[in-house]
Amino acid sequence: MPGITVYGLASRGRRRPVAFPADVWIGAPAVEEFVLHGDAWEITTLDLPILVWPAAKELGSAIHASLAALIEAGCPVAWIGAEGLPFCDPPRLFDSRCMSGGVLAWMTADGQFECQVDPNGPVSPISDQQLETLRHHAQGLADAT
Repeated sequence: MPGITVYGLASRGRRRPVAFPADVWIGAPAVEEFVLHGDAWEITTLDLPILVWPAAKELGSAIHASLAALIEAGCPVAWIGAEGLPFCDPPRLFDSRCMSGGVLAWMTADGQFECQVDPNGPVSPISDQQLETLRHHAQGLADAT
């Protein structure tokens, strides 16, 4: 099923429950949540099926609200990926040698936000330089084991 994956990185055991705003998506789809973890980190993973893609403006707003929900739950960084795009657990999280081309949109706890997703255009991931920015905002968790 087409869709996206919403991720949030936090210190293990410090994240609060995610109040995911399914109502900002057409049809309020049910998300599947699971958590990946290591000794010091955890990544909340929300698989979001999208049956009807919103128009570009609405899509950006829905992605913003979705990422903000993970930030509000205590994640210093949240991002969007999709099936088939590169993903690596810490200590290689956001390492361009492993995750180049793997992030489509992101938000940090200090309010920075960027969304490259265009429902009418090709997949356009963020740059390797922006991956380094996310690594910095991960507060050492991207390097943890």
